Amino acid sequence: MWHWFVEIGWLYCMLIMGVVLTVQLIVKWKDWDMLRKLGAFTVIVLVFHVWEEWVMPGGFHYFYNISSEAALRDRYPMNELTDMITNFGGALIWFILVQTNKYERKMSFAVMLFSFAEVAIHLLGAASSRALLLESGAYSPFYTPGMLTALVCWLPLGIAYIVYFVKTHIKKWDVIGGVAILAVLSVLLITAPEGLLKSEDTTYVYDNAGWYEQYIDDSGAIIDRSRE
Repeated sequence: MWHWFVEIGWLYCMLIMGVVLTVQLIVKWKDWDMLRKLGAFTVIVLVFHVWEEWVMPGGFHYFYNISSEAALRDRYPMNELTDMITNFGGALIWFILVQTNKYERKMSFAVMLFSFAEVAIHLLGAASSRALLLESGAYSPFYTPGMLTALVCWLPLGIAYIVYFVKTHIKKWDVIGGVAILAVLSVLLITAPEGLLKSEDTTYVYDNAGWYEQYIDDSGAIIDRSRE
């Protein structure tokens, strides 16, 4: 049961969170303040983003791991468990804050920064991914899993947060608190899990490379088409 949850169960839990928040936004739109609405949209956006990275088309882990010295790109340093902690952990925190109406300005500023970081990471990743494939003679679109939702979802959300802070006059503690929260969450949800749980012997192995399946062989190495 636990292995199933790590492999795919948490994705369905996130989907349920997204559906619940969508219904709540429709029903309680007039009752919820802007920050609570933005918090709900944040979880919904994360659901779309994670499904693009993992499922449609999936394969973000392959590009993430390809810079590692390890040859096992299906499990190191990012594996199913570390990625579950990163994404489901963040979604659960935001979901609880929205439900308890504790989604406040400092967390909102942290998410605003995170939104634009996602856009930058995926644009740079798309450029790096394309260059890497071109070295092997594979001509690919300017894309890496997660880029579309970064541009279509995270970017507008980040702009919405900016509009909110401009209208409500950003405060010093919004910035200080937001940066601090983002730093702490980054360590707790990304750096620490990967540092403590990365292992070439892990059983939490991705069963496919998603978007990159078309460019790799059975061993997971990029097919060299430059000599064809």
